[in-house]
Amino acid sequence: MISRVLGNTRIMLTLAGVIALGGYCIGYSLRDFRWFARSGALIVSVGVTLLARTSIIRQDIIGHELQEVTGLSQLDPEHYKKLKQPIPDWVILDRRTRAAVGIWGPVVTCLGTLIWGFGDLLNKLIF
Repeated sequence: MISRVLGNTRIMLTLAGVIALGGYCIGYSLRDFRWFARSGALIVSVGVTLLARTSIIRQDIIGHELQEVTGLSQLDPEHYKKLKQPIPDWVILDRRTRAAVGIWGPVVTCLGTLIWGFGDLLNKLIF
């Protein structure tokens, strides 16, 4: 159950957004953006969780192998479209894992770090 939640990229991205928005709203209402900065630490933990997706779902990223028939990787949905076959679930899972580990994890971790490190400076800009 917990690995289904932690391994779901959409849920984790939504959680990061809710934490950021919540931290900002608390900081704004209290006129103290240290709470927003603290929310950055939680956002970083969400980013690290995204980076650890392969361990959480217990599925490694699969290596590319070009297929002679289409000249495309077996991980490319276009390969299956050209063959007029349904895209296998494992291809979709691998693409989601690649996006979580290669794009979303680093982006969320970097944004969380920026909020954590500089979020309290909004006190000087806004108040």
